[in-house]
Amino acid sequence: MEDSPLNDIRIGEVSHQWADSQKITSTYFKTTDSTNAQAKSQAFTEKAFTENLILYFADEQTGGRGRGGNTWSSGRPGSQLLSTWSFLIEEPPLPVASPMIGLALYRAALSTWPFLNWNLKAPNDLYIGEKKVAGLLIETLGQGDDHRLLIGLGLNVLSSPSDILMATALAKELGAGTPLLAQDWISFLERLIFEFSIAIQLSFEPLNTTSRAGLIAALNKHPHLKEAYVSIDEDANLKTAHRQISWQEL
Repeated sequence: MEDSPLNDIRIGEVSHQWADSQKITSTYFKTTDSTNAQAKSQAFTEKAFTENLILYFADEQTGGRGRGGNTWSSGRPGSQLLSTWSFLIEEPPLPVASPMIGLALYRAALSTWPFLNWNLKAPNDLYIGEKKVAGLLIETLGQGDDHRLLIGLGLNVLSSPSDILMATALAKELGAGTPLLAQDWISFLERLIFEFSIAIQLSFEPLNTTSRAGLIAALNKHPHLKEAYVSIDEDANLKTAHRQISWQEL
């Protein structure tokens, strides 16, 4: 492994320290099976009912997974944001929650590093240019009248899995002349909470025109897209010139 000051940084630990400074309930693991599994096990404990948001961070996951049973490949321990954002909600959200949360991640990244070529690949991947940098796993849990929305987010920050050629890391894309600054990382986390919170509020109603326009723009920037999307309706059904695609079927 190449020697670098970044090798001593643990993104999970740094993010946990930020959450503590903001008085946000947060748990940090050096190693765990998955942050989503931890969030599920604690979703309806007595303490959880008093917290609108609980964060889970890890430096390494042994059983991380993505959408549809896919696994999440890990890079160097501590080099990725391996996290779950557990929100207390009053009722299950509509299916539009998935695209809205993806758009929230895109907006948070774009606002922090606007000079990078951010784009979305439906249904749950964030790219910089042609390479994947992050993935989302969104799950809703219910127990009687109580509900939690879990947003599992894996983001390659300092390195990406060496066995995945189409993956990249934020630090790599920033380049040597624009290092990853601590204040930028904190700004990103704070913006992400804001964007996630707004997205969740909007997940109980059909997509509005602004969200639809934002999604189309972010999706059509993806360089591997075979056919551009011409529209998305209020239920998140995508349309190209030749077909209509349900977001839930992606």
